Amino acid sequence: MNRHSLLSFIVVAGLAMSAQGASELLWDMEHISETNGGAKLTLHHPRYCEISIVHDEPWEGNVCAYHTILYDGVKYRMYYRGMADMMPGWPSHQVTCYAESDDGIHWIKPKLGLCEYNGSKENNIILLDENAIHNFSPCYDTNPDCPPEERYKALGGVVTGLWLFISADGIHWKRAQEDPVITKGLFDSQNTIFYDPLRKCYMSYSRQVQPNVGRAVQCCSSPDAYHWTDPVFLEYGAEDIPCELYTNAVHPYVLNGSFYIGLPKRFHGARVSEYDHTGGDVPAGVSDGGFMTSRDGVHFHRWNEAFIRPGIQHERWVNRNNMSACGVVLTHSDLEGAPDELSIYSTEGYYSPNPDKLRRFTIRQDGFVSMQAPMSGGGFTMKPVTVAPEGGAARKAPELPNQIVERNGRRVLKLEDPVVWTMPVSDNLGKQATFAITIDKTQANNLQRRLFSSYAGGSQDAGERKFIIDMQAGQLLPHVPVLRFLYDGMEAVITPADYPDWVPMSAGPLAIVATYDDGVMKLYLNGKMVAEGGEAGHGDLITPLGPVRFAEDYPPTSTDNEAYKGEVAEIAIVTRVLSAEEVAKAAQEGLQAVLTPGTDSGVHYDMAGPDLCRLVNRLNPLQQPITFGSKTWGDVMLLLNASTSGLGDIRCEIRDEQNNPIPGFTLEESVPVFGDELDLIMKWNNGCELKSLVGRQVILHFEMRDADIYSFHFGQPQR
Repeated sequence: MNRHSLLSFIVVAGLAMSAQGASELLWDMEHISETNGGAKLTLHHPRYCEISIVHDEPWEGNVCAYHTILYDGVKYRMYYRGMADMMPGWPSHQVTCYAESDDGIHWIKPKLGLCEYNGSKENNIILLDENAIHNFSPCYDTNPDCPPEERYKALGGVVTGLWLFISADGIHWKRAQEDPVITKGLFDSQNTIFYDPLRKCYMSYSRQVQPNVGRAVQCCSSPDAYHWTDPVFLEYGAEDIPCELYTNAVHPYVLNGSFYIGLPKRFHGARVSEYDHTGGDVPAGVSDGGFMTSRDGVHFHRWNEAFIRPGIQHERWVNRNNMSACGVVLTHSDLEGAPDELSIYSTEGYYSPNPDKLRRFTIRQDGFVSMQAPMSGGGFTMKPVTVAPEGGAARKAPELPNQIVERNGRRVLKLEDPVVWTMPVSDNLGKQATFAITIDKTQANNLQRRLFSSYAGGSQDAGERKFIIDMQAGQLLPHVPVLRFLYDGMEAVITPADYPDWVPMSAGPLAIVATYDDGVMKLYLNGKMVAEGGEAGHGDLITPLGPVRFAEDYPPTSTDNEAYKGEVAEIAIVTRVLSAEEVAKAAQEGLQAVLTPGTDSGVHYDMAGPDLCRLVNRLNPLQQPITFGSKTWGDVMLLLNASTSGLGDIRCEIRDEQNNPIPGFTLEESVPVFGDELDLIMKWNNGCELKSLVGRQVILHFEMRDADIYSFHFGQPQR
């Protein structure tokens, strides 16, 4: 096939260019329309970790190389060339070796008993085939049609071509056929192979010499790993500085297979470090670890800056060091409570008098590149993207500070954070009204806990029609009623003298009912009348400030100082007076036993809604529910893999296809978020739920201060 045929094969074989449920990676400008301020794409660098393996067996040596790391769902597997060169006391040889790990961190070299070396099979050698030993590079084949005996595939070869090797278990290998499957190229390097389930083809990346460049990377594709297209050179952006690529280490990114990543060893042959004393016939040069990505497998964005610098270790400045293994895998973090991270592996000690080593590096998930802004600020705008529902395995929602929970077979509303709900009732309730609430586990704070109110501060003088029903929780103060019903200068209250054991009693279950009958005010506690006040003929219960609120007052008073915190089983406001018999029955059986939908008017919430964050009015189910918790959780959310400083933050505006801000999701309504999370939830004043936008094409615009965004997705946290 020619270049056009190869590109057509790749695109037709895998038209969908993003993995289902995977995050959109902010690693290139492909889906970004513009930036502003100090925002820019930034390459990050991995963290040095421990030595994974030392190549100190007699069949290994100081030029062990071309490592491949893969995880097949059972074990982490490592493949590499064992070789010594001009190493005192070690013979020159080449063998193909194998190591394995249960966690990608601690590795062993199993004694496999497969190949004889120096009279013994007690070693980890898996192949002595002359066409494999120099640069054997395998993969775990994810093709669903792959025969079991070919579940692992590899390429190897140097001079006349690349041979295909197959295995059922990743340890016992054989040639798939006698002839090489790829013959066009100069293969003295690590030449990769893998199956791409999105594009439904096999891909191979191998070495070829390119005019005016030198060592370069070519690729070809195959429907079956046996029949390959003619190779074509990879293409890079115009801004990429030409350089020799000694290896390529191209493979699908483990967290989003629609992206290919490459970890090439960049080679600069004209330089010799002062620490390089190899001399003799060893070619000179300085190497470092590069990073490049592709969305189509041919066109790559290659960073001019190094991903892994040689660093402060002198031995890494010796030529042909810093060769990254092919394969980035997920491993556990050594930080307690931190999510899994990505492990990258790189060689050091190459051409040293001692055995060389493979060191592990780590970086956060999706953490290779971010859109970054300084504290002075910056932003960027995405090209249109479709808001999609969750496509991956969602994490269970955490228990929210405010949500409905099960208690002894009954649903109750748990309130740990302050809430202020304006009840959907009239501000003129008429001559008759009943207020009812059933509570438990009330949190003590030695303050009044507001239950119902239409109040904004000041004295309770007659004529102002200020309204409060609240209770004291905690320490008893002799002059403060423990339960009170105040309206327009009138009151019905109970005092500490009436209930000396009020402190423990107030923390337990209480059914509180207050009735208003043309000015006559009564208080009931657990089905019994405990206080009466007011005066007959006072007229309608009117709240000029606005409808009655649950749990707190109207501004300018605080809306979180005296908020109710505890558990609520039922809340009701109805426009009639419940009789003493009905109040007693409700205390035993619940308000549903005495309130009738279609007959009684008002509101009755018994926590039996459709989910854990909505209250549905039993007296009028068609009424808009009271929604809570949505500021912290939703069915479909915008989640960022992001990091900010303690003073930094991120805001987001969601726009329609015409670039107009969507009401409710404007930049002014965006709540600045901060933190360091793989799934940082974006929030607006009305919450974080995006279910109303599912299926729509939208434009995302972000503004940041001292922050990085690595990727984003819609749905619920996955990691």
